[in-house]
Amino acid sequence: MTRTTIRRVSTFGVSGLTCPDCLVLLMERVRHLHGVREVTVDLEPAGESSLTIAPAEAVSAEEIRALVDEIGFDYIARRSHRRPLRGQDVRS
Repeated sequence: MTRTTIRRVSTFGVSGLTCPDCLVLLMERVRHLHGVREVTVDLEPAGESSLTIAPAEAVSAEEIRALVDEIGFDYIARRSHRRPLRGQDVRS
């Protein structure tokens, strides 16, 4: 029997991401934070992009806010929720 792993993730709103290079910069910096296993960004050049990090407990909202500010983007908010991790199954 195969079961999909469900993990708690945090999603942060980020504005100011206007191009693929901005996206790569943000993702690379977040990937290097201790404990981060998965990073995804839904780029919305004209509005608020969504930065999703798994597991949620890997980083605090303050760490993400500081990183986003340091790179030059605008931090919006944090939302935590549960979702399946891409491509990771657990066999029981």
